[in-house]
Amino acid sequence: MSKALVVMAHGSRAAAANDEFRSQVEQLARRCSEFVAVVPCFLELASPSLNEAIQQLTHQPVQRVFVYPMFFNGGKHVARDIPAQVREARERYPELNIELLEYLGSTPDLADLMARHVGEQTAS
Repeated sequence: MSKALVVMAHGSRAAAANDEFRSQVEQLARRCSEFVAVVPCFLELASPSLNEAIQQLTHQPVQRVFVYPMFFNGGKHVARDIPAQVREARERYPELNIELLEYLGSTPDLADLMARHVGEQTAS
C-alpha cells in the first residue's frame, strides 16, 4: 500500500519562515524513502492547507496519508484544530486512509536532540 507524509506547521505571515519550513520538509523527504511523497502544509496563514496538500496527492498512487504535526506543544491547535482538519479531510477524501500522527513535541527523544544542539553551539 503506497503512502505519503504530510508535514504540518503553523504557518507564518513571514514568507521566509514558511520557506524555511518547506526546506526542512524537503530535507526530511530525502530521509524518508518509504513514502511516495512528503509534502508540507500549514494550519493557517500560509499555503498549502491540509486539504490543498492532500489534493496534490490524489494525482499520485497514494492510499495512505500520514499527517505529522510539527508542533512542540499539545495546545489547542494540536488538541482541537488539527484533528478537526483531519476529520474534514477524511470526509472530503474517503478513498484515502488519512491518519494523524503524534505531534513532534511528544517524542521522548526531543530533549536529547535539544541537548545535542545546545552542546554543539556552546562547546569551546
